Amino acid sequence: MLFLFRYDVQGYSEDVNAWFSTAVGRPCSLLRCYTINRNIICTKQRGKFSTCRDVKSQLNFSNEAQFLLISQESFSDLDNRINAVHSEKGAQQLSITINPDRFRPNLIISGGEAYGEDGWSTLRIGKNLFTSMGGCNRCQMINISNEGGRAHKSKEPLATLASYRRQKGKILFGILLRYEMDAEKEQIGEPSWVEVGDEVHPNLESAVN
Repeated sequence: MLFLFRYDVQGYSEDVNAWFSTAVGRPCSLLRCYTINRNIICTKQRGKFSTCRDVKSQLNFSNEAQFLLISQESFSDLDNRINAVHSEKGAQQLSITINPDRFRPNLIISGGEAYGEDGWSTLRIGKNLFTSMGGCNRCQMINISNEGGRAHKSKEPLATLASYRRQKGKILFGILLRYEMDAEKEQIGEPSWVEVGDEVHPNLESAVN
């Protein structure tokens, strides 16, 4: 049973619900959640914003933010570190293969420096503006494969990630994003899209594709 005390939601037609029910193999309904109030708290480290979170928010049904972004360069660095640890332990160790999907991202970008996204406060993807809510705290979930849902005995990639990405008890990888609505687009009902190949402009609110 689901109680919706904090959310204003919009339902969809029975045809839509039937399609999703067939796809997931159990009865379900598609609901769209609207954010009304924003209460943002940001913390600073060395004079710069490091972590922001929505508090008392009516965000939606996601965990901490609307979107999760990782970079291919950050993932490649982690993958290289895992392979290095694997090589040091010898050929007796089982082969470890991971892919970016293990981190459940909505957005994967490439072309920058590894972990460069840690210092971003805002970014534009195409013509869409996002605010960084800080790093994503990782847990045992990333040790579970998307395919089959089985946990790996190697405890990777969390074990290697914890060896160099731990900050104040949190293991950070990727950043959480909030989409900043364009009032003009909303008024005329123009949709916003993020597409493969869109340029990414960090910390440049005026930049466009």
